[in-house]
Amino acid sequence: MINEDNVNQAIFDYAEKKYGKRSEEMFSRYIDEFPEKDWDLPEELWSNNFLAWLYFEKVFPETGMTIAEEFAKYSHDLSPEMKENVLQMKNMIRSKFIIISRKDLFLNMKDMKTKKVYKVKLPAPSPVSPNNMITGRIHPFGDHYCFSSVFLITASPLLLDPDILMSAYENNGLKKIESITLRKDSSLHSIMNKYPAHWIDWMSKHYGLKKRLKKEKIQGIENKIVKDLPQIVLNLPEKSKAALAFCIKQGGFVKYGQLKCYDDDMDFFWKEGKTLSTIGLLRQIGLMVVGKMVYGERQFKVAFVPVEIRDGLKSILLAKISEMEKR
Repeated sequence: MINEDNVNQAIFDYAEKKYGKRSEEMFSRYIDEFPEKDWDLPEELWSNNFLAWLYFEKVFPETGMTIAEEFAKYSHDLSPEMKENVLQMKNMIRSKFIIISRKDLFLNMKDMKTKKVYKVKLPAPSPVSPNNMITGRIHPFGDHYCFSSVFLITASPLLLDPDILMSAYENNGLKKIESITLRKDSSLHSIMNKYPAHWIDWMSKHYGLKKRLKKEKIQGIENKIVKDLPQIVLNLPEKSKAALAFCIKQGGFVKYGQLKCYDDDMDFFWKEGKTLSTIGLLRQIGLMVVGKMVYGERQFKVAFVPVEIRDGLKSILLAKISEMEKR
């Protein structure tokens, strides 16, 4: 099946197969519509960007679709989710962006025109870092954005954008929480005692608790989770259930890198109404913790299910765990 890593190449291959013999005609016909036609770029970069515009953005009069949309309509190798992602690709955003923060391949970038912040995935490892300016195009792709092209990368003329300072503060706060030392039998209660007050306040509000003191809120959250665990799990997205089942299958905790196929976009200050990532959701409602644990003589970052809910989750997620064991 086609996935995010190879979908662009699949669209290029489709275009070459169907329209390759018309390439000169299409170039002559549409060159004047190309928004970046007058940009002074290296020849190969200019050509690649013209083709990206032609395949992803240009609506062909004879079909009423872009080539990417045409590909999505006729391809049998796209999942329904991937087809929806491909159909989003023509909604291109052209601007100059400043990188606010970075986590692995994901950048938080602020559009310098609109001031809107986008979560953008790099196609490969890159040395770009906060305070770099990127001039280029991005497009939506599921729960994040992807680059269509990058024309220029420079250092920001600003000493430090205020959003970068705030992001650095948040990242430091999150790193401290993710450095909490865990034991194999650490309880949710002992972990929440080390959480900042605003995390406990949010969890208490989420579970509809009216407690006043932090210790009362912690006890109330723990009681609520243990008592209502079946219903809480029932309401989870399938990917979050799968991530939980994987941890339970491994004994209740795994090295963090083993969950790399699950999104863990997590903020220090939780935003009301924000769509939560697969693991981020589990962390915010107290079903999973990220911290540090000793393996042998070394300490590793781990994803951890609190001890008091492991048996309950094992029973609730038995079918998913059994399915994983058969693979």
